[in-house]
Amino acid sequence: MFTVPKSISVIDKKVKLYKRSRSNVWQTEIKLQNGKRERFSTGTEDENEAKEKALKLFYGAETRAENKLPQNTRKFRNVANFAINRMQSELDSGSGKIIYNDYIRVIKEYLLPFFGNYNVDNINVPLLADYSTWRDEKIRNAKWMKKVDAAKRRATTAKERNAADNIAKPQYKAIQSTINTHNSALNRVLDEALQRGWITESIKPTLLNKGVKSESRGAFTQEEYKQIYSNLAAWTKEGHRRETREIREVLRDYVLFLSNTGVRHGTETEALRWKNVSWYIEKAPADKDSNKPQKYLQIDIIKGKTGKRTIIARDMMAVYLERLLKLNPNIKQKTLNAVISAKLDEPLFVTRSGLHVSTDTLRASFKQYLNKLNLRVGADNKVRSLYSLRHTYATLALLNGRSIHQLAVQMGNSTAIIEQYYSKLSAQLNASEHSGRKQFDTAFAIDQLDGK
Repeated sequence: MFTVPKSISVIDKKVKLYKRSRSNVWQTEIKLQNGKRERFSTGTEDENEAKEKALKLFYGAETRAENKLPQNTRKFRNVANFAINRMQSELDSGSGKIIYNDYIRVIKEYLLPFFGNYNVDNINVPLLADYSTWRDEKIRNAKWMKKVDAAKRRATTAKERNAADNIAKPQYKAIQSTINTHNSALNRVLDEALQRGWITESIKPTLLNKGVKSESRGAFTQEEYKQIYSNLAAWTKEGHRRETREIREVLRDYVLFLSNTGVRHGTETEALRWKNVSWYIEKAPADKDSNKPQKYLQIDIIKGKTGKRTIIARDMMAVYLERLLKLNPNIKQKTLNAVISAKLDEPLFVTRSGLHVSTDTLRASFKQYLNKLNLRVGADNKVRSLYSLRHTYATLALLNGRSIHQLAVQMGNSTAIIEQYYSKLSAQLNASEHSGRKQFDTAFAIDQLDGK
């Protein structure tokens, strides 16, 4: 059992050290000019080090009092709000980085719930380890609940709904990119505290990344993709229920949309409206025989992982968009040009019954389709999903000579990410060109109609 020592005066009547009954760590009590007393942990058992930290805390507290800053800004939640406000202000002014949106989300959804009531100077390595465990469990539970909710939405009987509640929780360990984002968000808060004098560089913890290395998603070969798009039309008609057939009709062009644009399924597609589709007119170069302007299908991505961007779709997208608008009962009487010109606030992916199909529904339907074709798992043992169509788009683009920079702009990725996941494919994909042989026709089947 600890013996409680007498308090030690550091500055007479202003700063003293003491220990709690069950701890060997020195605490300090500081008396401010306004007569208020503040108590802090020095975080050390060494008396001399504790005295030094107590003095720093005293002068820091005095400075905050003189500048009429609240003493409780040492709480993580207060410092975090300063950091959020700083990043948001930069985003609003146009000078902030897109990644700030992710940092703000992480701070609000993860860091504040866990660290909110801690003093910012008490965040140390053991506490960070506890946070990692808590974060992974939180993400794991969220993934599990998403699976349960999706299963319940698909359920048509009481037995299926009960089965949904018994879905096992998935295994989860954060990948390196997730940890990097969380570490960067936390560093924004700690740097804010450092700049304001609420922590010192010496007590700022070093953040480590021991996450699972992320891997590229499985892609489809040219032959596999041809099998996918060639059978979609027939599979659409095989549905026993009207609702199933209507969802498959949308899925048909949803698959082709992803394959011809490289857009992320989910947030990026769900936010799309017909008003985000337009024609880009490019004047023909002077060295061309004809001065006829070139017309390209342009799509504005308004919401997503990396913010807003504008992409150019492959030419065949016009055919697929025509089919999509003919499904929507609100606009099916209009032509594609009329819909584009009208800038209609109508979602792209709508069934004949007027239902805006969710990503979860499309994801489940595509999984069912891949299982039917025995294409769910590739030769590399990687599970394929809707995201694999984006990977297929990137692989095809490299195959046809697209530069990494061009691909990064189109897909809303950094060049580093493209290089990490795709550049290693370049030599093999262009083997015939590198070898000096006549290059094979690499045009993918997505340039062709997908069947009647």
